Amino acid sequence: MSATDDGLTMHWMRLEDVFEKTISYAQNYEDILLARVFPGPEGFYIDVGANHPVFHSVTKLFYDRGWSGINIEPSPVVFERLRDDRPRDLNLNVGLSDRDGTLTFHESLVYHGWSTFRPDLAQHYRDLNVAMVERPIPVTTLARVCEAHANRPIDFLKIDAEGFEREVLLGGDFRRWRPRVLLVENSWPEAWEPVMAGLDYRHAAFDGLNRFYVRAEDEALLPAFGTIANVLDNFVPYEYYRLIEDLANRTGARTPPPSLIDAIRRDAPRVARRIRSAVRRLTLRAG
Repeated sequence: MSATDDGLTMHWMRLEDVFEKTISYAQNYEDILLARVFPGPEGFYIDVGANHPVFHSVTKLFYDRGWSGINIEPSPVVFERLRDDRPRDLNLNVGLSDRDGTLTFHESLVYHGWSTFRPDLAQHYRDLNVAMVERPIPVTTLARVCEAHANRPIDFLKIDAEGFEREVLLGGDFRRWRPRVLLVENSWPEAWEPVMAGLDYRHAAFDGLNRFYVRAEDEALLPAFGTIANVLDNFVPYEYYRLIEDLANRTGARTPPPSLIDAIRRDAPRVARRIRSAVRRLTLRAG
């Protein structure tokens, strides 16, 4: 807190304030929206198109809190890092489609998130002078993965398949395995939204990059998606956190000990409940 030239008092963020915030690793803060619904230390996810275990990861926040799940990543290069960083998860180096088989995977070794099973999309990237390597990759279905490995209720399912979302959805059995929340990257939604229409899910939010859905049995969760990730969620993007942490280390600034960080993480569910309660009170007042 400091005074400005005009006499106003400004509450500037302190270094220690940054280390008390929830870190969002996801590209568009999808993990923050999900954390509103799932604030606890235990849960189960399935991540289709998991990619890097940290950078732009939707599940890293939850893994750090104690969750576990299934990561599906067809890229052999990225998979090695994923396997090494997520020993508590089940990591599968396969692709998903609407049937078993082998497909040509067009892999970008520079922009890993652009790798795809769609030849037309791969050609588009080649036209932009992005090198794409073709690899034969085994594919299976979401239903088979669930049959073999989903031995507990699925809290959320994330699908980011670079234009292959429709095939992934068609390969699921959503009558038998019903994730409470489903988020799908908004790639060619005209192809896969008709599939969603028959799964008995309610549209919850569109964040500009992904569409969130809540199963009909959990309609009570819909209000949690009513606003975008914001200051009341008390988070900091991982990219900023890394820069600040690096600066603190370089300058010798004091950082919280691991015991304090662990305590903050344990206290996160209580803090999340207080934030949701505050949002509800503000909403009622605004109404």
